[in-house]
Amino acid sequence: MLVFLIATGMVISSHDLSMAGPVHENADLQKEEKAARKNLSKSPDDHVTITALGVVYWEMGKKRAAIKLFRKTIKIAPDYPPPYFFLGKAYFLERKNEKAITKFDIFEKKMDAFIAVDGNMKDFHVSCLYEIAGFYAASRRHDEVLGTYNKIVKLEPQDQQAHYNLAVCYYKFFHDRSRAYKELKNVIEIGGDKFLSDKAAFFVDYLRNNPDSRYAADLDFIERGD
Repeated sequence: MLVFLIATGMVISSHDLSMAGPVHENADLQKEEKAARKNLSKSPDDHVTITALGVVYWEMGKKRAAIKLFRKTIKIAPDYPPPYFFLGKAYFLERKNEKAITKFDIFEKKMDAFIAVDGNMKDFHVSCLYEIAGFYAASRRHDEVLGTYNKIVKLEPQDQQAHYNLAVCYYKFFHDRSRAYKELKNVIEIGGDKFLSDKAAFFVDYLRNNPDSRYAADLDFIERGD
């Protein structure tokens, strides 16, 4: 779920990757729309504001209008990464998976170049990668899920959630206990989030008592930590 902050051009995304409804009240969205339109009246080709307005429309449920604005941004500023991500998201929700993956690939390549110049965009990049991993998981593209979480920990080596998600991925999809165990140890050693550390410790005990993941019918309880 995304909140696009027009003032900063940054996106914040929750790491649970849920696709629940709009995070703003309608009045807030209308206020943001008005602010964006005011900015565009002064600078019609402001690609950051055009993208921001697109996200506002997306949250309002005006999907077609949002997509039109994301495409407009790409024409104006083809090296600006965010609209590629939002278009990829739109394509995935429309079940146009191949088009979505193409946009996500472009987004990641452009973000790599972008954050090399502007390190402030790293948090935005990580948030988007979490959501991309969620889309890949939903479509059972396990290699891409693994690659995306590995990219997150490369960007943020101390990200406990990413290490935990890697452990689940290695164990559940690739039946690789040793790598799963290594990632869980990373979660525990990093610390910080006690609940997540406790989940990792629980998972380690589970690994010791269940040597063959192929016979684990349902691992949802591990992901929840119940």
